[in-house]
Amino acid sequence: MKLILLTIFLSFFIYANAQYTRPRIEAYVAPGLFSEQLSNNALIPPNRNNDSRIGDVVSYGVQFAAPLKNQRFEIKTGIGFSQRHYSITKYALGDALLSLFLFDSPYRGDTFNLSYVRFTNNYFQVPLSCSYTLTRPRHNFQLAAGLMLRSDFLTRRTVQIIFDSVYKIPQQSDIEIAKEMYTRNASAFVFTAEPYIESSFSVYKKIGLFFQFSPLSYYTSPLDTRLTTSSVEFFSFTFGAFYSLK
Repeated sequence: MKLILLTIFLSFFIYANAQYTRPRIEAYVAPGLFSEQLSNNALIPPNRNNDSRIGDVVSYGVQFAAPLKNQRFEIKTGIGFSQRHYSITKYALGDALLSLFLFDSPYRGDTFNLSYVRFTNNYFQVPLSCSYTLTRPRHNFQLAAGLMLRSDFLTRRTVQIIFDSVYKIPQQSDIEIAKEMYTRNASAFVFTAEPYIESSFSVYKKIGLFFQFSPLSYYTSPLDTRLTTSSVEFFSFTFGAFYSLK
Protein backbone atom coordinates (compact mmCIF):
# COMPACT_ATOMS: atom_id res chain seq x y z
CA MET A 1 0.00 0.00 0.00
CA LYS A 2 2.84 2.44 0.85
CA LEU A 3 4.41 1.77 -2.56
CA ILE A 4 1.08 2.43 -4.32
CA LEU A 5 0.60 5.74 -2.48
CA LEU A 6 4.17 6.78 -3.25
CA THR A 7 3.60 6.03 -6.95
CA ILE A 8 0.43 8.14 -6.95
CA PHE A 9 2.11 11.22 -5.48
CA LEU A 10 5.23 10.91 -7.64
CA SER A 11 3.07 10.68 -10.75
CA PHE A 12 1.18 13.78 -9.64
CA PHE A 13 4.33 15.87 -9.32
CA ILE A 14 5.71 14.63 -12.64
CA TYR A 15 2.54 15.46 -14.58
CA ALA A 16 1.36 18.47 -12.57
CA ASN A 17 1.46 20.72 -15.66
CA ALA A 18 -0.60 18.41 -17.86
CA GLN A 19 -3.97 19.59 -19.13
CA TYR A 20 -6.96 18.15 -17.27
CA THR A 21 -10.25 17.91 -19.19
CA ARG A 22 -13.71 16.36 -18.78
CA PRO A 23 -16.11 14.59 -19.54
CA ARG A 24 -14.34 11.27 -20.00
CA ILE A 25 -14.45 7.53 -20.56
CA GLU A 26 -12.90 5.38 -17.79
CA ALA A 27 -11.70 1.78 -17.61
CA TYR A 28 -10.86 0.33 -14.21
CA VAL A 29 -9.88 -2.69 -12.10
CA ALA A 30 -11.01 -2.92 -8.45
CA PRO A 31 -9.67 -5.65 -6.13
CA GLY A 32 -10.99 -5.91 -2.58
CA LEU A 33 -11.69 -8.02 0.50
CA PHE A 34 -15.00 -8.66 2.23
CA SER A 35 -16.35 -10.41 5.33
CA GLU A 36 -19.19 -12.89 4.99
CA GLN A 37 -21.30 -13.82 8.04
CA LEU A 38 -22.44 -17.44 7.91
CA SER A 39 -25.84 -18.64 9.12
CA ASN A 40 -26.68 -21.72 11.20
CA ASN A 41 -28.12 -23.66 8.27
CA ALA A 42 -27.70 -27.44 8.08
CA LEU A 43 -25.43 -27.01 5.02
CA ILE A 44 -22.79 -25.35 7.25
CA PRO A 45 -20.53 -27.40 9.57
CA PRO A 46 -21.88 -27.16 13.15
CA ASN A 47 -18.68 -25.62 14.47
CA ARG A 48 -18.86 -22.88 11.79
CA ASN A 49 -22.41 -21.73 12.48
CA ASN A 50 -22.64 -17.91 12.67
CA ASP A 51 -18.92 -17.71 11.89
CA SER A 52 -17.33 -15.00 9.72
CA ARG A 53 -15.34 -15.81 6.60
CA ILE A 54 -12.99 -13.60 4.58
CA GLY A 55 -13.47 -13.50 0.81
CA ASP A 56 -11.86 -11.70 -2.11
CA VAL A 57 -13.41 -9.83 -5.00
CA VAL A 58 -12.14 -8.24 -8.20
CA SER A 59 -14.16 -6.07 -10.57
CA TYR A 60 -13.52 -4.81 -14.11
CA GLY A 61 -15.54 -2.16 -15.85
CA VAL A 62 -15.98 0.75 -18.25
CA GLN A 63 -17.91 3.88 -17.34
CA PHE A 64 -18.76 7.36 -18.55
CA ALA A 65 -18.04 10.31 -16.25
CA ALA A 66 -19.62 13.73 -16.75
CA PRO A 67 -19.50 16.92 -14.63
CA LEU A 68 -22.66 18.78 -13.71
CA LYS A 69 -23.12 22.51 -14.30
CA ASN A 70 -21.03 23.84 -11.45
CA GLN A 71 -18.11 21.52 -12.37
CA ARG A 72 -17.74 20.25 -8.80
CA PHE A 73 -20.36 17.52 -8.89
CA GLU A 74 -19.74 14.60 -11.23
CA ILE A 75 -21.83 11.55 -12.09
CA LYS A 76 -20.61 8.21 -13.46
CA THR A 77 -22.35 5.16 -14.86
CA GLY A 78 -21.31 2.16 -16.90
CA ILE A 79 -21.13 -1.62 -16.97
CA GLY A 80 -18.74 -4.12 -15.42
CA PHE A 81 -18.00 -7.67 -14.35
CA SER A 82 -16.95 -8.98 -10.95
CA GLN A 83 -15.90 -12.29 -9.43
CA ARG A 84 -16.17 -13.15 -5.72
CA HIS A 85 -14.61 -16.03 -3.81
CA TYR A 86 -15.24 -17.22 -0.27
CA SER A 87 -15.16 -20.61 1.42
CA ILE A 88 -16.60 -22.72 4.23
CA THR A 89 -14.21 -25.04 6.08
CA LYS A 90 -14.99 -27.73 8.64
CA TYR A 91 -11.55 -27.84 10.26
CA ALA A 92 -9.44 -25.00 11.59
CA LEU A 93 -5.82 -24.75 12.73
CA GLY A 94 -6.86 -25.63 16.26
CA ASP A 95 -8.36 -28.90 15.05
CA ALA A 96 -5.11 -29.87 13.34
CA LEU A 97 -3.13 -29.16 16.52
CA LEU A 98 -5.61 -31.14 18.59
CA SER A 99 -5.31 -34.13 16.27
CA LEU A 100 -1.55 -34.27 16.90
CA PHE A 101 -2.21 -34.98 20.58
CA LEU A 102 -5.05 -37.44 19.94
CA PHE A 103 -3.08 -39.28 17.22
CA ASP A 104 -5.47 -41.42 15.14
CA SER A 105 -8.42 -41.37 17.50
CA PRO A 106 -11.60 -39.49 16.48
CA TYR A 107 -11.54 -35.95 17.81
CA ARG A 108 -14.75 -34.52 16.39
CA GLY A 109 -18.25 -35.32 17.50
CA ASP A 110 -20.19 -34.21 14.42
CA THR A 111 -20.45 -36.29 11.25
CA PHE A 112 -20.70 -33.46 8.73
CA ASN A 113 -19.63 -35.00 5.41
CA LEU A 114 -17.84 -32.04 3.81
CA SER A 115 -14.52 -30.58 4.89
CA TYR A 116 -14.29 -27.72 2.38
CA VAL A 117 -16.59 -25.73 0.06
CA ARG A 118 -15.27 -22.87 -2.07
CA PHE A 119 -17.70 -20.56 -3.85
CA THR A 120 -17.05 -18.56 -7.01
CA ASN A 121 -19.77 -16.04 -7.90
CA ASN A 122 -19.71 -14.13 -11.19
CA TYR A 123 -21.75 -10.92 -11.55
CA PHE A 124 -22.74 -8.43 -14.21
CA GLN A 125 -22.45 -4.97 -12.65
CA VAL A 126 -24.18 -1.64 -13.24
CA PRO A 127 -22.42 1.07 -11.17
CA LEU A 128 -23.87 4.54 -10.61
CA SER A 129 -21.91 7.11 -8.61
CA CYS A 130 -21.89 10.78 -7.72
CA SER A 131 -18.87 12.67 -6.38
CA TYR A 132 -17.97 16.15 -5.20
CA THR A 133 -14.61 17.66 -6.21
CA LEU A 134 -12.70 18.96 -3.21
CA THR A 135 -9.97 20.71 -5.22
CA ARG A 136 -10.43 23.38 -7.87
CA PRO A 137 -12.55 21.81 -10.67
CA ARG A 138 -10.12 22.71 -13.46
CA HIS A 139 -6.95 21.97 -11.55
CA ASN A 140 -4.61 19.34 -13.04
CA PHE A 141 -4.90 17.17 -9.94
CA GLN A 142 -8.40 16.31 -8.72
CA LEU A 143 -9.42 15.02 -5.30
CA ALA A 144 -13.06 14.05 -4.80
CA ALA A 145 -15.36 12.28 -2.33
CA GLY A 146 -18.30 10.28 -3.59
CA LEU A 147 -20.84 7.51 -3.19
CA MET A 148 -21.29 4.56 -5.55
CA LEU A 149 -24.56 2.63 -5.79
CA ARG A 150 -23.86 -0.66 -7.53
CA SER A 151 -26.28 -3.32 -8.78
CA ASP A 152 -24.79 -6.83 -9.14
CA PHE A 153 -26.69 -9.44 -11.18
CA LEU A 154 -25.55 -13.04 -10.68
CA THR A 155 -24.57 -14.71 -13.95
CA ARG A 156 -23.02 -17.92 -12.60
CA ARG A 157 -22.04 -19.69 -9.38
CA THR A 158 -19.60 -22.61 -9.23
CA VAL A 159 -18.44 -24.55 -6.19
CA GLN A 160 -15.44 -26.70 -5.36
CA ILE A 161 -16.27 -29.42 -2.84
CA ILE A 162 -14.02 -31.71 -0.78
CA PHE A 163 -15.58 -34.51 1.26
CA ASP A 164 -14.32 -35.45 4.71
CA SER A 165 -12.84 -38.92 4.12
CA VAL A 166 -13.20 -39.76 7.83
CA TYR A 167 -16.99 -39.86 7.37
CA LYS A 168 -17.64 -40.42 3.68
CA ILE A 169 -15.87 -41.59 0.52
CA PRO A 170 -17.96 -39.91 -2.20
CA GLN A 171 -19.23 -41.29 -5.46
CA GLN A 172 -19.54 -38.98 -8.45
CA SER A 173 -23.29 -38.77 -7.83
CA ASP A 174 -22.63 -37.56 -4.26
CA ILE A 175 -20.40 -34.78 -5.57
CA GLU A 176 -22.98 -33.64 -8.12
CA ILE A 177 -25.80 -33.62 -5.54
CA ALA A 178 -23.69 -31.61 -3.10
CA LYS A 179 -22.74 -29.08 -5.78
CA GLU A 180 -26.39 -28.61 -6.73
CA MET A 181 -27.37 -28.01 -3.09
CA TYR A 182 -24.70 -25.33 -2.64
CA THR A 183 -25.34 -23.48 -5.92
CA ARG A 184 -29.12 -23.20 -6.06
CA ASN A 185 -29.58 -20.64 -3.25
CA ALA A 186 -27.18 -17.94 -4.48
CA SER A 187 -28.75 -14.47 -4.41
CA ALA A 188 -29.62 -13.38 -7.94
CA PHE A 189 -29.25 -9.69 -7.10
CA VAL A 190 -26.99 -7.82 -4.68
CA PHE A 191 -27.18 -4.06 -4.13
CA THR A 192 -24.17 -2.23 -2.67
CA ALA A 193 -23.59 1.28 -1.32
CA GLU A 194 -19.91 2.26 -1.37
CA PRO A 195 -18.45 5.61 -0.21
CA TYR A 196 -15.05 6.44 -1.68
CA ILE A 197 -12.23 8.94 -2.04
CA GLU A 198 -10.87 9.46 -5.56
CA SER A 199 -7.76 11.13 -6.96
CA SER A 200 -7.17 11.70 -10.67
CA PHE A 201 -4.68 13.51 -12.87
CA SER A 202 -3.77 13.84 -16.54
CA VAL A 203 -0.75 11.98 -17.89
CA TYR A 204 -0.55 12.91 -21.56
CA LYS A 205 -2.93 15.23 -23.41
CA LYS A 206 -6.37 13.62 -22.97
CA ILE A 207 -5.17 10.47 -21.19
CA GLY A 208 -4.98 10.23 -17.41
CA LEU A 209 -5.08 7.97 -14.38
CA PHE A 210 -7.41 7.78 -11.40
CA PHE A 211 -7.44 5.93 -8.09
CA GLN A 212 -10.25 5.23 -5.63
CA PHE A 213 -10.13 3.95 -2.08
CA SER A 214 -13.18 2.68 -0.20
CA PRO A 215 -12.80 1.63 3.45
CA LEU A 216 -16.28 0.06 3.76
CA SER A 217 -19.10 -1.06 1.48
CA TYR A 218 -22.60 -1.97 2.63
CA TYR A 219 -24.58 -4.83 1.08
CA THR A 220 -28.37 -4.73 1.33
CA SER A 221 -28.67 -8.50 0.82
CA PRO A 222 -26.53 -11.58 1.59
CA LEU A 223 -24.70 -13.44 -1.17
CA ASP A 224 -26.66 -16.62 -0.41
CA THR A 225 -30.24 -16.89 0.84
CA ARG A 226 -29.50 -19.89 3.11
CA LEU A 227 -25.79 -19.88 3.90
CA THR A 228 -25.04 -16.22 4.69
CA THR A 229 -26.76 -13.49 6.67
CA SER A 230 -24.74 -10.35 5.85
CA SER A 231 -21.72 -9.08 3.93
CA VAL A 232 -19.38 -6.13 4.47
CA GLU A 233 -16.64 -5.18 2.03
CA PHE A 234 -14.01 -3.61 4.27
CA PHE A 235 -11.36 -2.85 1.66
CA SER A 236 -11.52 -1.87 -1.99
CA PHE A 237 -8.88 -0.14 -4.12
CA THR A 238 -9.76 0.93 -7.66
CA PHE A 239 -7.22 1.99 -10.24
CA GLY A 240 -7.81 2.83 -13.87
CA ALA A 241 -7.25 5.10 -16.85
CA PHE A 242 -9.46 7.70 -18.51
CA TYR A 243 -9.73 9.40 -21.88
CA SER A 244 -11.16 12.93 -21.96
CA LEU A 245 -13.73 13.64 -24.64
CA LYS A 246 -12.98 17.39 -24.77
